[in-house]
Amino acid sequence: MKLQYVRAFIVLLAGLITLIMNIKTGKDVNTSLLIVLIVIIIFYVIATLIVEILQKSLMKTNDANDEEDAEHTEETEGTGEELYDEEEEEPVLFEEEE
Repeated sequence: MKLQYVRAFIVLLAGLITLIMNIKTGKDVNTSLLIVLIVIIIFYVIATLIVEILQKSLMKTNDANDEEDAEHTEETEGTGEELYDEEEEEPVLFEEEE
């Protein structure tokens, strides 16, 4: 889900660049719209492939990290060396002054 907007960003950027180029070259509106439609379809397919590849590589990285964490937990279990994330600690509450 981290990559949900990558596909749309790539497609819209390609469409924008194509529109700017068509305006600068002075192409007819119908021809320009046809070219933009073709570019959007092509870049949608390319962006979909990129997102799938990135998701698979992120999943492999996460799986490798999970395995390393599990191995480290098994090694330190019962020795008092368990890992604690600083983010998971309870917040310190301050007393109100009267």
